[in-house]
Amino acid sequence: MALMTSQYIETETEISITYPPAPSGVTGTVPEVIWSKLENYCACRWSTSEIEFVVCPHGVLAWRPPYYPCVIDTVNGDPAEVNDFGEVTLSERSIVVCTVGGRAVTAGIEEAYKRLADYYAAEPMNGVSRYSIDVGDISESWSRRRDWGALGNSGAAELLKKYRKEGLAHV
Repeated sequence: MALMTSQYIETETEISITYPPAPSGVTGTVPEVIWSKLENYCACRWSTSEIEFVVCPHGVLAWRPPYYPCVIDTVNGDPAEVNDFGEVTLSERSIVVCTVGGRAVTAGIEEAYKRLADYYAAEPMNGVSRYSIDVGDISESWSRRRDWGALGNSGAAELLKKYRKEGLAHV
């Protein structure tokens, strides 16, 4: 059996999703946006979602979703037969429905949320920041997009390091 890699996923459709609320003390944010940014940076999910994967193996494959925590519910409409490693054995194109996420939100994750929310709320970060000045023959200018590097610049990425898996969800 081969190791699971994303090359086997033909499509991934989120059927439903429920995000945790914003941490206390954070106002003026859209929790869906912040949680989505945090979760897309690493393979861990704090939101709870039902996802349908269309998996196309090249031969026999022990497969599991590229997120955690996860439970494989059905394969082609039938209850999943999951091995001790949380994988299903697939040998043909299959529709696999999984329940993903629901990991407990720790104090560190709340802090990552707060840092990212604060970064987006910072006055000079509304939309695109641009600076330009010309004094005689001397000129200086720079610009930056609001989202580009937000996780790293806010310090949230440092708090997410232990949830990140090599090869997944690189920003």
